[in-house]
Amino acid sequence: MTESIRNVIILSIWDDIWSLGEGSGVADELHFIENLSRMGTRLHFLIPEPLHGKNPIDDENVFYYTYPNIFRSLDWLPGVIKRFLWPALFPLVVNGRLERLASQVKPELILGFTYYAFNPLNRVGRRLGIPTVVKLFGVMYLDRFDFPRIKYLWKSLEQLVSLKFRVDHYIILNDGTRGKMALTKLGIPEEKISFLPNGMDVEWANVEVDRAATRERLGLARDRVIVITYSRLVKSKRIELLLRAVAMLDRVILDRIALVIGGDGPEMDFLKKEAARLGIADKVTFTGAIKHDDVVYYLKASDIFAATNELTNMSLPPCEAILCGVPVVAFDVSGTSEVVQDGKTGLLVENGNVEEFSKKLTVLIEDEELRKTLGKNAAEFARGYFVSWERRIEMEVDVLKMVARGHEQPKTSE
Repeated sequence: MTESIRNVIILSIWDDIWSLGEGSGVADELHFIENLSRMGTRLHFLIPEPLHGKNPIDDENVFYYTYPNIFRSLDWLPGVIKRFLWPALFPLVVNGRLERLASQVKPELILGFTYYAFNPLNRVGRRLGIPTVVKLFGVMYLDRFDFPRIKYLWKSLEQLVSLKFRVDHYIILNDGTRGKMALTKLGIPEEKISFLPNGMDVEWANVEVDRAATRERLGLARDRVIVITYSRLVKSKRIELLLRAVAMLDRVILDRIALVIGGDGPEMDFLKKEAARLGIADKVTFTGAIKHDDVVYYLKASDIFAATNELTNMSLPPCEAILCGVPVVAFDVSGTSEVVQDGKTGLLVENGNVEEFSKKLTVLIEDEELRKTLGKNAAEFARGYFVSWERRIEMEVDVLKMVARGHEQPKTSE
């Protein structure tokens, strides 16, 4: 399968390739575009109308078409209404445009991002006879079959409804939410699923930094044990639990640390108020969105990474910490223990147990040798476990070729 795909339509719900604004956050889409463009593939993106009308990226092989940006225009609505209204409106504003675009450019394949794409790809793909693939960047609560039935349905309803609209193939990225298990249990044939690892900036492992100079450049405390976390600041990240765990530290221990919270999002103001309410505002630095190229320096200048995500703590930030040799303290949820191995690459805590989280932080704050041992183990583990962005995209392209050409499925990670 050496011949590249020549023409692909990509249906996206994002008007920016960066998850936290230009140069910040996760850039899976950027790596995807760069690698396929180098292969000569023409990528026709159908995206929400960008803010100020600016295309996300300029590339001779990338073409942008738009649909009304319901995500911005209806963002003023309460969250629970948006959660169900956006997926309901999406096919109404997208399907006709997608069909006209597909009739015009005649793609070999239509690729959609997230569960929003199931209905449009099902309808248009079947009508025009075009192979379809949906890429899921995780499955949120779909794997939580341990939840009570009502809670499971409430947390997952929009995804469960979307999955009724079948496509030819499903790419799921392994963010720790056990996507392959979830979809097979929900009736998707295993042979139609490719479960791929997240790509990583594996070269970060070899970046050497002067910790003192780096801390000074980044405005971090030079003489403190630095506990860091970074993410989009939304409720599911549960950063308030980290604040409460830090507030529980013995005063002597608390005076030895600095807590760095990177990222931006709707919870920022609440978290700042919570830090003040807990009496630890002077111990906490909110950096805002961290430029992607600076993440490695923040990590290598830090001592402990704290992971409190409600969905999974195998997402990119804790994995990047492990890659950089930073031990992780994490709530043990979904597939977290696959990378945060208790006593080896970090310390695991019963999900939601804030008091125990505080105790595990204390252990690492007090024991520098243990931090070094776990950090060394983490870096060694990362070398044999994580794959580069180039390799991940290569695996993804093989899947797309297989679907477009009708070949047998290539091997993917289990």
